[in-house]
Amino acid sequence: MQQYRAENAKPNPKSTINSYRSFGYNLSTAIADIIDNSISANANSIEIEFFWSGKNSSISILDNGKGMNLEELIVAMTPGSKDPEDMRDENDLGRFGMGLKTASFSQCKRLTVITKKEGFHTIKRCWDIDFINREEEWTLLDYVSNESYLEKVDNLSSGTLIIWELLDRIVGDSEMDNEAVKNAFYKEMATVNEHLSLVFHRFIESRKIKIFSNTYEIEPWNPFLLNLTPKPEMGQVEVLLNNVEVTYFILPHMSKISNEAYEKSGGPLGWYKQQGFYVYRGDRLLVSGDWLGVQNDREYSKLARIAIDFPNANDFDWNLDIKKSTATPPIEIRKDLARIAKMAVLKSAKIYNWRGQKTVSSDNKNAFESLWKDETNRDGIKKYKINKGHPIIKQLLEIEKENKLFSKALKLIEENIPLELILYNQNENPSFHELESIPEIPSDELIQLAIELYKIYVLQGIPESLAKQQIMNSTPFNLFPLINDYLI
Repeated sequence: MQQYRAENAKPNPKSTINSYRSFGYNLSTAIADIIDNSISANANSIEIEFFWSGKNSSISILDNGKGMNLEELIVAMTPGSKDPEDMRDENDLGRFGMGLKTASFSQCKRLTVITKKEGFHTIKRCWDIDFINREEEWTLLDYVSNESYLEKVDNLSSGTLIIWELLDRIVGDSEMDNEAVKNAFYKEMATVNEHLSLVFHRFIESRKIKIFSNTYEIEPWNPFLLNLTPKPEMGQVEVLLNNVEVTYFILPHMSKISNEAYEKSGGPLGWYKQQGFYVYRGDRLLVSGDWLGVQNDREYSKLARIAIDFPNANDFDWNLDIKKSTATPPIEIRKDLARIAKMAVLKSAKIYNWRGQKTVSSDNKNAFESLWKDETNRDGIKKYKINKGHPIIKQLLEIEKENKLFSKALKLIEENIPLELILYNQNENPSFHELESIPEIPSDELIQLAIELYKIYVLQGIPESLAKQQIMNSTPFNLFPLINDYLI
């Protein structure tokens, strides 16, 4: 094509660098992307610091990896510095050479990198978006806002410090004494810690790395709950096309573990939303709790979790995005994934009774409140009764003459006739007898009913958090985590 050469069309620095801010990162995925670089640099200790100072707040990530010399630093600061088709070390968690820049710019307007390679002096470079917007030039700065940052790296034999300042997406122009923003800032830190404990759990468990957040050491959260008693059932490792390894895990029934273990093992999203596939690349978790289109979330399948491992040489096949938070399985192995998923769901269904739990029994006081319960009379006959402990029914009995809650409760009961429960007592495998399809989102009527119940609880003096918990632990609200967002 040399004969057709025309003009060089260089991208405008101002528009290009601002477009990098819109790749869809959140704070958790952005920091995870920075940690990927630390792991690729052979770091075994990573320290994250959230520093609150209003609009002058900052976030920094320090590692003791191999560091960089000036030439390497400039390459690392250059957008698109790595060819995604290049062969890479199997432990390299990068791909596009974009993560440092896109992750950082998604959260801040000033990115400073201070680094030291063994045998070299400490060096620094800075991207400042406001400066680039004014100058309209891709000009790196030899700048650091506080000399104390240099000392942190000087004290290491080698390592790198990433500093995010001008956190306009997180704190904006907030004043130092703005408690609401301050609390939100540190709440984000807690969310980040949960995310990192899951995404890098294999690295932490194998003691390849330690991650600290404001001096607090982050503990791993393994989604397959291998430390539970009784232990989960683990299937055989299957090796599919292109060295993709798949293993299913079936968790024990919730009634078999302690209440404390149940709370801890649900994970950030809870048991229902944590079911499905967990996709790993180089031991780094990419996708958590997703059936990848081969199954649907069901109550009786929530004990099934399946690990998929693929090498970084397969990035293209899996359509891995820049954020490393989505991946799509190649069509060549989808049939095998569907087969393994079906097998895991059937095993889960045999352990898990009915989607609404079949009884509210005296020996399981913390089970969520179903609309129905079954009892056996003196003649050994199974009877099905309305659960008077259900929050709607309870309020119905107490205030049925004061408002219209009674008619709404009747409608709710009529729409939840326990046909599946009855079928379960006639057949040991509920997966073949799912009569109704659970919608993905709750109806407006159901949302409004939850809101009204929540208001009643609050007026009765019940703490807001407890009111939400009681509602979200009852049928059918427990099937729709989205309802919790409306309870304010």
